[in-house]
Amino acid sequence: MFEKLGIVTNIWSEEVENGARFDELMVEFGANGFKDMEVREGDYLRDSEFGKLVQQLESAMPEYTDAEYKTICDAVWAELPYETKHPLLFAEIASFVQKASGLTLSYAMSHPWLSPVKDSEADTQQILKAKKLAYLLCPARPRLRLVDPVTEGDIDEPAAITNIKHYDALLPDFPMIFAVENARQTATLTLKLAVAGGAKLTYDETNTYRADGTTINPPDEFWGAVKMSDLTSVHFKQKTEDGVLSEVGDGFVDFRAIAERLKTQQYTGDLLLENTPTAHSLQDALRSREYLLSC
Repeated sequence: MFEKLGIVTNIWSEEVENGARFDELMVEFGANGFKDMEVREGDYLRDSEFGKLVQQLESAMPEYTDAEYKTICDAVWAELPYETKHPLLFAEIASFVQKASGLTLSYAMSHPWLSPVKDSEADTQQILKAKKLAYLLCPARPRLRLVDPVTEGDIDEPAAITNIKHYDALLPDFPMIFAVENARQTATLTLKLAVAGGAKLTYDETNTYRADGTTINPPDEFWGAVKMSDLTSVHFKQKTEDGVLSEVGDGFVDFRAIAERLKTQQYTGDLLLENTPTAHSLQDALRSREYLLSC
């Protein structure tokens, strides 16, 4: 199971901020067997050479109809001819896509999906751009994940479900997995809202643990409620009283128990490593994979 471990790209943030190229890290990790990669939004990404390319693409998106944009994305990945108003931009994108050959890329961003929307048009446009980026990253299996790290207190559940249904319905001609992740809220509640809204769940058991090792909801409660068909991804990182670790090892999270549950229930989604960033993320990831394989 863990031999197919992938990564969330925010583990590269320290290296990218120190000048490493996003695309070169992508190629290096892919060559070391980390084939599934979730491109995680963040300052490190926006400030990278790839992030600047993404910003140019987002600025260009309004000049294409949805159908035109989708056709270009499909053609770039299939290495077929296409017409574009931005030849230099899409030439750079095609170069990135060549480097991503053999990888499965998805996209994830922070977004307050648990809160009522204040500006409907701006909110919709933000999700449309994110979905289009997710499609470009992997037309064969596009996926967009939202995580809400800011909404706290009592949740307006009908509003959250309405948001999910609205986001999922956008761009119906772009087949896509739409997912949300448990962050500050319990995994059980996040699962309930995801299922009610028709979305998939990305599960991170580490997020259920407080600094003292107690949980905001017991993992057994979540595992008793979830169906494997509701899950699209499972994230792995370890937490101790010192915080989230830079590589997976002993701590609050019982990886052996998670692996047993996923294996016996025939889980088919991806497994993604999300360590605390360091200046040597590949070494951290390789040691983490060795540890998880021992589980």
